[in-house]
Amino acid sequence: MNTKPKTLWIKRQFLEEILDGRKTVEVRVGYRNIQELKPGMKLLLNEKHEIGIKDVRRYPTFSEMLEHEEAERIVSGMPKDEILRVLRNLYPPFKEKLGVFVIELEL
Repeated sequence: MNTKPKTLWIKRQFLEEILDGRKTVEVRVGYRNIQELKPGMKLLLNEKHEIGIKDVRRYPTFSEMLEHEEAERIVSGMPKDEILRVLRNLYPPFKEKLGVFVIELEL
C-alpha cells in the first residue's frame, strides 16, 4: 500500500480553520483522487500540513449531504443555505453529479 500522503489544496481561510480545529470536515466532489481516499490515510494540505482521515462519507447531492452533516464542521458560522450556495458556485451541476464526498479530518 502506498503510504505517501495525497496532497489536497485548501483555500487559506479554510486551511486556518482546519489547523485551529474549527473545520473538521472537507467537502469535495467525486474526482478519481477523492474517490480513492479512505479512513486511516494521510493528507498533505497545501504540501505542508499532514493530517489524518478519520472517515469518508458519500452523498448523491450537496443538499442531501447538508441534511446529514453539521454545517458548523464544514464552515464555522455559516448557515446551511449559504454553504449550499458556496458549494454550487465552486462546483457546477455536472461536477456535483460525480457524487459529494465528506472527508472527516483528524488533527
